[in-house]
Amino acid sequence: MSFKHLKASLASAASAAPLPVPADTKPEFLGGTAPSKALLSGAVKRVEDAEARAAALQAELDQRPPAELALELLDSVPGRRRQLTAEAYAELRENLRVNPLVHPIAVRPKPDGRYEVVSGENRLQAYRDMGRATIPVTVLQLAEEQVERAAFFANLITQELSDYERWQGFKREQEATGMSQSELARLAGVSDQLVSDLFAFSRLPKEALAEIGAHPQRIGVKLVKELARLSGGERDDRVVEAVRLVIQGELKQQQAVAHARAVPRAPKATASARRILAGRFKFAERRAMGSSVRVDFAVEGVDMAKAIERIDALLQDMAAEALKDSVRS
Repeated sequence: MSFKHLKASLASAASAAPLPVPADTKPEFLGGTAPSKALLSGAVKRVEDAEARAAALQAELDQRPPAELALELLDSVPGRRRQLTAEAYAELRENLRVNPLVHPIAVRPKPDGRYEVVSGENRLQAYRDMGRATIPVTVLQLAEEQVERAAFFANLITQELSDYERWQGFKREQEATGMSQSELARLAGVSDQLVSDLFAFSRLPKEALAEIGAHPQRIGVKLVKELARLSGGERDDRVVEAVRLVIQGELKQQQAVAHARAVPRAPKATASARRILAGRFKFAERRAMGSSVRVDFAVEGVDMAKAIERIDALLQDMAAEALKDSVRS
């Protein structure tokens, strides 16, 4: 639970159990009727007291050194570890090899005496890779339904998630609670616009989301917002192709929108040709391209009227066959 939410909980509790107001203390004038002035004054006092108690509790927690737990007692949850590039993970591991762990990982106790990792999976994996025996931890007392939320918001607050992973976290929270996007924004302490932008991912084609899910660090929400406007119609294939090319490094993000918006050119018609022989000699050549056919005679003295008559007869026969086919269908 974050400090902000702790303060909110304490303020709520204080409101439920009002503190007594000394008899000789006059409520501060806040406007309105006398009863409303007293109620508002008391509410302000209770909130101030709650904030003071929350600050004192936070100061006490800050003074407590983190506990050290054996790595063999820690259980990871599949899917909770955020994705890092190979370079980012190598940098994290090297940093932890030469420096102390400034931010302990968060865990919660399990009934069997072991501990479930809430956040800090990459730091824990780095410690495992380096052969460390113990790691600093902060032990949280969380109910089952609070764990995923705590893991998500821990990474959200530290800005360690990709835009795709942020959207995934908000999406899971919305599915679990039924909250609106505005309510999610207030819960996370971020702007409505940020949450609205992140939900642009949901308007991309499924194939594009699958590509991004495999490489979440390579596509940002700015590009996703533009591609989402082109999705849901005949350009879906182009959107998927643009995402794939960006991830593969063949297209820059600023070029992807133009690529998705462009109308693909129709394939150019290919020409075919055939030589008609009279024995060993070339009599004529037939060329075809698209819906056109051309015949060039290679000898002199050809009866052109007769050739045209035969071509017309052939075309008439083909027209009669096409009419029969259309009647049957």
